[in-house]
Amino acid sequence: MKRIALFFGSFNPVHNGHIGIGQVVLNQQKADEVHYILTPQNPHKNTAALLPEEHRWNMLTQALAPYDGLVANDIELHMPKPSYTANTLRKLTSEHPNNVYIMLMGADSAIGLDAWQNAAYIKQFPLLIYPRNDISLDAFPAHQRLQAPLLDIAATSIRETKDMQQLKAWLPDGVIAYMQTYQLLNDI
Repeated sequence: MKRIALFFGSFNPVHNGHIGIGQVVLNQQKADEVHYILTPQNPHKNTAALLPEEHRWNMLTQALAPYDGLVANDIELHMPKPSYTANTLRKLTSEHPNNVYIMLMGADSAIGLDAWQNAAYIKQFPLLIYPRNDISLDAFPAHQRLQAPLLDIAATSIRETKDMQQLKAWLPDGVIAYMQTYQLLNDI
């Protein structure tokens, strides 16, 4: 039986904070693998700011390739849009019934979980919550809290900055190269 932490996200683009969180989960032995599930269309987010899903997928696979236990998962790319976490969980559990799935999410998402479609079903899965700015983890039981550094990296800032040194601090080198190749960065 494999314990898999599911890290859902638009990964628009994937950045060092995303990778760091997965590494913390593995280092603290909270899961055997962390699956980064690329969400092509989040029903709670504006899709106009999203890079095309094929670019986000290519950057995600490239960024995770050097890390054992961090896995890019494309399940939602093959499901109806918009993407609903409960539907993905149902599909995963039916296709892989011997795995134990753990929901890995930021405190900002966790506090709004009750508003998600089929929240009661999602809450049947263990939660592992990492800190986010201005949101205390005190509201969550201790066993759900991931002791991880608070990294102030926002995908919006990445897409808007024109400072290459800042991008090098936020993004894996391969992601920067990919974004330059496909002209996904603003004038850099």
